[in-house]
Amino acid sequence: MNLTPIIVKSICILAFLVCVASPAQAQLYATSQSATIPESEISTISIDGKDTTVLRRSWSGKNQFGLMVIVPGSEDHKQNAGLIGYLRHQLNPKGWATLKLMPPAGLYRPNFATPSEEIVKEGQSQITLPAHQAVPKFNSEQLLEIRNFQQSSLTETLAKLADIGKPYPGARVLIAMDDSAAMVTHLLYEQKIPMPDLLVLINPYREHEHLVDKANQRKSVSEELVMMSVPTLDIYSADAHPLAIKTAQMRKQYNQIKPNKYYRQYFVHLSLTNEGGWEEVLDRIEGFARVVIGR
Repeated sequence: MNLTPIIVKSICILAFLVCVASPAQAQLYATSQSATIPESEISTISIDGKDTTVLRRSWSGKNQFGLMVIVPGSEDHKQNAGLIGYLRHQLNPKGWATLKLMPPAGLYRPNFATPSEEIVKEGQSQITLPAHQAVPKFNSEQLLEIRNFQQSSLTETLAKLADIGKPYPGARVLIAMDDSAAMVTHLLYEQKIPMPDLLVLINPYREHEHLVDKANQRKSVSEELVMMSVPTLDIYSADAHPLAIKTAQMRKQYNQIKPNKYYRQYFVHLSLTNEGGWEEVLDRIEGFARVVIGR
């Protein structure tokens, strides 16, 4: 059997699909590690003059409790995979609509401060350091620039979700992971974003804060949480960022003065890289939401 015509036809169809796909869809196809996301679940909002994608799914079943907004960590660019993708789908049968945001990536990821006179010119070789010389640390100005950009973008993004969330009345739950969890906590503490009915933090940590000049250093996540009355579910796992694990006990100590309905901390024994850990997180979120929302 001559397969050449079939192969040629398949290539032509694929080329056509790539040509007609929107930029948002092309990005989704490139970054998703699982099934293609239906076009009906894709919404686009403009942030700082640029289009950004929001993934939405309606509740299913008889219950309609409200909306859960999911904010991934800044390093999580898997649109439809892992814990985030699992929650995005599995919360719907529990009576929750979901909105999943793009991770709040900064202008760039800092590595080290480089004097302007040492910046590589076109055609020159890369800068190399002597073996005995340690790689310089970030400077405060770099970190503040990235932090301000991230926080500004996330604040604008959350403010623009009102219209997308209108079809889903009811309670509002904000779920944030990793460094985004610490960022969301700070924005709530500063009253820069609307206070949800329930806050879920998964492996929260704040990196490089000690490198920022003291005048611009933020309070710890523990200190900010204790000053807020929002019911908070604090989840951390064995495979979390070391800073999230290191500060877990402090978060609990600071906030255990609150009634059980306003602060609970859970340790997930299973890794969040497998479905067993995902199921445990889902159960914790659903259970605490029922306590807080009263349904």
